[in-house]
Order: sequence, then structure tokens, then C-alpha cells
Amino acid sequence: MTAAELIEQVQSRYEGELTEAEARSSVQAWLGVPAVDITKMAQFIVEEWGPLHLSTISGNDRGDHIDLIYHFVADGVSLNVRTAVDKGVDEIETITPIVPAAIMYEREITDMFGVTMAGHPDPRRLVLPEDWPEGDYPLRRDNIGAEEGVKDNGQT
Repeated sequence: MTAAELIEQVQSRYEGELTEAEARSSVQAWLGVPAVDITKMAQFIVEEWGPLHLSTISGNDRGDHIDLIYHFVADGVSLNVRTAVDKGVDEIETITPIVPAAIMYEREITDMFGVTMAGHPDPRRLVLPEDWPEGDYPLRRDNIGAEEGVKDNGQT
């Protein structure tokens, strides 16, 4: 299957809202969904192309929101699903019950960006120590601790 064919299948079968649908090459597809629909899209992907591989979940601070990108491999195509989590909301439903491989990636996103995964079965910190200051997220542009860390080379 090509990325264009995968996009075509999604557009014809998926019943939720798509904010983005693009085949960037024959093996790279990009989809976008509203944050409230991420579990619906994950369920759709699993039902259509499961079993599949979740490579990772990445994040990108865009100023007023955090982009989360779920990187799947489905039927030989790199399927990237983007959603935007508004700052101030900072919460999205976990996909771990649908895609168990998401468990560690979601914990990392919470540590690094402060996006809480509602319903996550194991919300403990993953990469930051337990005594890390609450509200200090290393990969957020509005991270209040970033300036201090630069001044003293990260030593407190």
C-alpha cells in the first residue's frame, strides 16, 4: 500500500474530523485530528491495519499549543498522526488501552511537555527524577526553569 492509498482509505472510512491529510511521499502519510478525537483515530488505525507498530510519540511546542505526533507504521507506510493540545488545557486522553506500546512514550511526553494523559494506567515520571519541580517542563518554550538552568549550567 502507498501513503496516498492509505490516506484515501482514511478519508473514505474514518467518521471523525480530519484537520490534515497528506501523502508526503509514497511511504509517508500525515493525518491530523482534533485532540478530543485521538483515541477514536487510534482505534480506527488498529481496526484497519492492526497489528501495527508505534515507533514513538514526539512533541513540539508551537507557542499557544503543543503538537503531539504519533508515529505509526501501518501496512508498510509511515503514518504520522498529529494533534494539538492547547496550553492551559494540557491534557489529552491516553491511547495506551488501545495501543499498549504508548505507555512509556506518553509518560515521557508528560515529563517533557507537561501534557497529562487522562486515564493513563501508570502516570509516574519516566525520565525526570521524582523531586523535579512541579510545573517545570524541559521542552516547553515557556519553561520557567530554563533560564536558571543556563546560568548555572544546570546545577542547583
